[in-house]
Amino acid sequence: MPKKAAKEDEHAWVFDSLVDFLRGPLWNIPIMNFIEERSMLFEPDGANSKAYKKVHDDYKNLVDLMLGSYMEDIGITPEQFEKACSNAAAEMKSKFHQLQFEQLWAADDFDMFQRMMIRTNIELQLQALELLQHRHGVIPASFLPGDVSEQERRILEEVTRRSLEDQGGSVDGDTRALEEAIVSTEQTKQQLRAGRDREQEIINSTMKLSISDPPQAAPQTAADKISPEELKRRQEYLRQQRDKLLLMKRAEREKMLAAEGESKQARPKSSRAARSAMAGKVDPKTVEMRRSLAKVLRQEVVDKK
Repeated sequence: MPKKAAKEDEHAWVFDSLVDFLRGPLWNIPIMNFIEERSMLFEPDGANSKAYKKVHDDYKNLVDLMLGSYMEDIGITPEQFEKACSNAAAEMKSKFHQLQFEQLWAADDFDMFQRMMIRTNIELQLQALELLQHRHGVIPASFLPGDVSEQERRILEEVTRRSLEDQGGSVDGDTRALEEAIVSTEQTKQQLRAGRDREQEIINSTMKLSISDPPQAAPQTAADKISPEELKRRQEYLRQQRDKLLLMKRAEREKMLAAEGESKQARPKSSRAARSAMAGKVDPKTVEMRRSLAKVLRQEVVDKK
């Protein structure tokens, strides 16, 4: 085989391995866990730049740690990694899901990260609202975007099943009345959907990509007359349900990660890094791979579009 062809095969193998890693649980579980749990700080009207940037620094460290562990497991250098990504730039659009673009891009772009976190916070409240609707016999259309990973879909399905099993617990009359008011009113869901779609549009504009169809805005209907006090009460309760949802999702992710026996043997450093991240231990580990990947995303995928 000619040397050039051999080099191309080597680079293709590295890129294909990266795609598999980014789609697998060793990447997705700690990354999604971080994004969801830390997104609670990011409100649409928030302006705590200092706190937000601290979270962004932690996220960059996590991404660096995971990519660095992956590189060590498969035995490649940063130079090989950068070359493989550069050579495969044209394939990124077809092989990466939008969510993977966002996760990688956000590590190198604070504004993108902030929008992603705000959108995630809103999505979690929508998920919590849907769980309440299920518990009260209202089965809404799925709110999940089409690009959601199969792992996340399984996690949410299991969380929904557990939530329905637990609904027999004692709930006082005031709480039940509050839940029924929330699930029977479209205004809250419309506001959440509008907020989520607005953030998604900003993200799409930032990336200048049309990997998937833009989100459709929720249909507008006449707003229910809800007092500001009652609206605030409902929003606070929904956030409490969001926090409970996060605990259940974390438990499901931990079980899924524990079941990754084969991956642990194949990629021991990635597995240890994933377990460390799930335990809240994100070690600062600066590597050039994230920056190389971000550079390719910008120059090859976006600028040449």
